[in-house]
Amino acid sequence: MIDRKPPAISVIMPVYNRALVVGDAIRSVLAQQFEDFELIVVDDGSTEDIAQIIEAFGDPRLNYERLPKNCGGNAARNRGIEAAQASLIAFLDSDDEYLPHKLGFTVRYFAQRPEIDVLLDSFIKLYPERDRAGTAIRNPVLDDNGQILDALFNRRVWKATPGIAVRRESAIKVGMFDEALRRRQDFDFILRLAKIARMATTNEINWVKSYSADTISGALESFASSAIEFYRRHPEYYANPAYRPGFAHDLGRHFSRLVKRRRFGAAWRDAKRLGKELGWARFLKLAIGGVGQFKSRRRSIRANHQEAAAPLR
Repeated sequence: MIDRKPPAISVIMPVYNRALVVGDAIRSVLAQQFEDFELIVVDDGSTEDIAQIIEAFGDPRLNYERLPKNCGGNAARNRGIEAAQASLIAFLDSDDEYLPHKLGFTVRYFAQRPEIDVLLDSFIKLYPERDRAGTAIRNPVLDDNGQILDALFNRRVWKATPGIAVRRESAIKVGMFDEALRRRQDFDFILRLAKIARMATTNEINWVKSYSADTISGALESFASSAIEFYRRHPEYYANPAYRPGFAHDLGRHFSRLVKRRRFGAAWRDAKRLGKELGWARFLKLAIGGVGQFKSRRRSIRANHQEAAAPLR
């Protein structure tokens, strides 16, 4: 039997159905300028024939795993981490795409910075139904865990799962992804990694995030339960005054969206749940302040977009 050298990096892609778009995501990995990788597609109990799509590529770097039933994206990612042969791991969602230099940049970065265990990179935010070019989302360049945590809690660093690269040893040491969480799994994973690993962020744009109506982060119905679960796991989100404004913004954004859509019953339901968990005085202070933050930030974003679009004179 011939011993094969492990690849330099393993890419893990969970997929549940999405047969119409997963092929594009796979092609974006197979087209990388850096070729020493494996792509592990973990089928999370799809009802669509994902296996046939994988087989059609006929690429030996592409591996297929299937869960016996739909267990959620976190379980699929964990299966991929367990199956990975490389000591370095990256992630990709089935409706997003890598830019051609993504894996080469990542492997070189970790080789040049052996003290770093976790890297959060930057990306293009794209709404396919209305935006062809997309918007560049650049993270600040940081390599201090304290600064990164402050930026994460206060929404100055983006932490979507495809932007995370991690040494496999560290991912396993922290218990991988929490399979009980349906939202904020990337945030929770990073916070646990921060306790045992050295982190860094980069402003290098390496991938494209496509936003659609069925994204988990866009589901208003699951916000309250996920916010409560996250708060229970990470009470510092409120307890630390430096992190609290980020919590307030999250609440303000959620209730502003509900009110804008005239979903007053849902707003009252979520308010009762969050008020019971946090205490009514604490909840109201956070939510009211957060609405102001959210509106101020929206005005600032619109003003920046108008300034960028203004013709030169």
